Amino acid sequence: MWKKLRKFRLSDAEAFLREHESSCVSAISRLCAGIIDDVWAAIFPSDSLSALLLYGKRLLFPVFRFSAAKRANFLAGGIPLPFFFHQVLKNDPLHAAQGLVGDMDILEAALRKKGLFPASSYDYELRGLTHLAPESGAVSLSGLLIRKPEIADASALFPLQAGYEKEEVLPCGAQFDPTACRKGVEYLIAGGMVLTAELKGRLVGKVNINAQSYSCLQIGGVYVLPEYRSLGIAQAMTAALIRELAPLGKRFTLFVKKANAPARRLYDKLGFVKTGDYRISYYG
Repeated sequence: MWKKLRKFRLSDAEAFLREHESSCVSAISRLCAGIIDDVWAAIFPSDSLSALLLYGKRLLFPVFRFSAAKRANFLAGGIPLPFFFHQVLKNDPLHAAQGLVGDMDILEAALRKKGLFPASSYDYELRGLTHLAPESGAVSLSGLLIRKPEIADASALFPLQAGYEKEEVLPCGAQFDPTACRKGVEYLIAGGMVLTAELKGRLVGKVNINAQSYSCLQIGGVYVLPEYRSLGIAQAMTAALIRELAPLGKRFTLFVKKANAPARRLYDKLGFVKTGDYRISYYG
């Protein structure tokens, strides 16, 4: 059922992923960056390529497009995992899995059979931008400057990235890594796909692209210091980033926690519509 794809056969996976791109931008981004170590493809005798499992840096991404009958069967009994999968996890223990909720339901059932249970899970709405609302980003806040940060801004940008990671990224009980965060800040600045909001000489907010696929840019890292929230800064930054990158001709996607009502209202105003349900589960 499962076949490991060698690096020279990844073009087989690319065609499949392109068909389902908007729901797996994070997985594609890591594949294109060369940080996916293993790719398994599921091919049934009567079907074409039906599913992929991508694994790298202790992250697992299921991309399943089974028929309704097979999906119901796997939901009931759990999909058989690839041969030697247990050895991969033994050598490189699973940290997290993420994907569409239906795919995660099947994968998690299989992982439970292997004795793997998530320590925590978070549900998100997957969203895509239909069109940027004409008035998006308009904010009457005197002195607000939205700009690209430079490497000299790294120290001022660090508290914003740290706040974002602590509030939105780190699972319950996880330790914050300041060294990794600082490297992440420098990586964002070097990549050029980040904007900051400056008010009276102080950086108070940030937004960036956190993943790129073949034709999609995934927005993430939206963060405003608590004392500057509800002023329209996040909306202004996000709209500015979209306009800045629109000439690239790519679509914009994101996922937002279902429990984060203010963020969902923000993306409603910008013109993002729900396209699916997404889940990230953390294992250790």
